Amino acid sequence: MTGKPTASPLVGLASHLLQFLPLSGFLLVAFRHGAPGLEDWLIAFMAGGAIAVLQVLLTLAFARGRPLNRMLLGVNAYLVVGGFSALTNQLWILQSLNDLRESGLFLCILAVGVLTTLGTPAGFVGREDRSGAGRTARYSWVLLALAAIATIPSFLLREQLLYSAVIPLTVLSMLHRRLGNRIETS
Repeated sequence: MTGKPTASPLVGLASHLLQFLPLSGFLLVAFRHGAPGLEDWLIAFMAGGAIAVLQVLLTLAFARGRPLNRMLLGVNAYLVVGGFSALTNQLWILQSLNDLRESGLFLCILAVGVLTTLGTPAGFVGREDRSGAGRTARYSWVLLALAAIATIPSFLLREQLLYSAVIPLTVLSMLHRRLGNRIETS
């Protein structure tokens, strides 16, 4: 969940794969019996939320001042909100997440994007532009606009997972990485 690669290629690969553990755990628990029922979603949110909290805490402990990956922080926020709501029996929040489906995930990513763009030197892109060219702010606003655009198919094509979540999240993640790399390599 950090913005910079680690020294060892093997550690870097393991770190990259572990970034997706909360979302993978959530999906695995939800779909373990086929099409998820209400109880499956509740258990999945609690499991995914717990893994997300643990992952963020461990990443903060080992990040050594590097910013957390903003996209994954948004995904983890979604899982924590769902997990906390399931744990505390906040049915209205769970119903909202159920109604929003995949777009709830993108709304959490947008919230993280707004907060980090306005409140951190590394912005939504997660990289500080030390050259003074202002690319962090510019790229963060571009990424924020793209996240807002990605929310549209996630809402309109709810329950068509490939088009509502997988493709928009993959494209957004790739652009996030590319924009961050452009700041680092120049």
